[in-house]
Amino acid sequence: MWRYFGLVALTFLLQNGNVRVEVRKSEVWLVRDGEEKQLTNDGKAKLQAELSPSKDRIAYYEQCPENEHCTPTVIVLDLEGHRTRSFQLEQLAASSGGLCNSILSISWAGSNAISVECHINPSLSEYIETDLETGQTTRDLLGYDFTLSPDGKKVAHVGWIPHFAPPFAKSNYLQLDNTTVYPLPEGAAPVEQKDLSEPPDVVDNDGLSFFGIHEFVSGLRWSPDSQHIALVDCTYDWTAKNSDFVEGTESENGCSVVVVSVTGKLQLFPLAKVSRTDLPRMDLEWTEPQELTLYAVGTEKSFRIK
Repeated sequence: MWRYFGLVALTFLLQNGNVRVEVRKSEVWLVRDGEEKQLTNDGKAKLQAELSPSKDRIAYYEQCPENEHCTPTVIVLDLEGHRTRSFQLEQLAASSGGLCNSILSISWAGSNAISVECHINPSLSEYIETDLETGQTTRDLLGYDFTLSPDGKKVAHVGWIPHFAPPFAKSNYLQLDNTTVYPLPEGAAPVEQKDLSEPPDVVDNDGLSFFGIHEFVSGLRWSPDSQHIALVDCTYDWTAKNSDFVEGTESENGCSVVVVSVTGKLQLFPLAKVSRTDLPRMDLEWTEPQELTLYAVGTEKSFRIK
């Protein structure tokens, strides 16, 4: 019997080993071993289709532009183009509630779960993860730059910030699911922060001047073993021109590579003579399980994690 199951698994791998999906002119296409097959023909706007980790299903979403008068729907197909599941997303974490009216992206969050990033405003999105067997929401997070760990157990993301707020109110902070792990007040432990509750206050101020505002500039990078998350954080001070806090000047700009463990342990590597304006031309990668490399134009720098 085990030999039979082994032959079935081998046959599946041979049939599905070289498979990809594409969206062409708003329709989903399957490309398998060089052969192309159109799986949808409904004319509805689509931007993204994703193959499941087991390469036996495809997830996509209907973009729903205004002229289509619909609510975005996530749809799952088998490789023959048959629908196996379709659903819409209810926004539970956002105070507005209701259905998600604008999907930014989708991805597979394991073998049988779909994650969706739902747009709320330019400073805020909602990450909604759905179990396909039960239809239940298994994660519901607020913020942006949602990054699932390689083992699928945690989502790192930048926590929510108020839209159109002055710089001191938009200081970035890192969350692992609903736990805020960085930055924290000196001596503080990671803190649970659900929904739209305020993060720990780490920005000091004196009158119109605010000190230690954080801005993450590199994206979030999980270590291969899912034990650490790395990013580049630039801090700066800001002094408002007047009490309406609309205009102001920046000073004391400094950047560091920051590595945070899933237990909240912190390591910082200051980047001498590096400013925020330099960093869009840089990239941060894990080159070994315990080593990070920062790539820049004409140079690279490595950091060993303890």
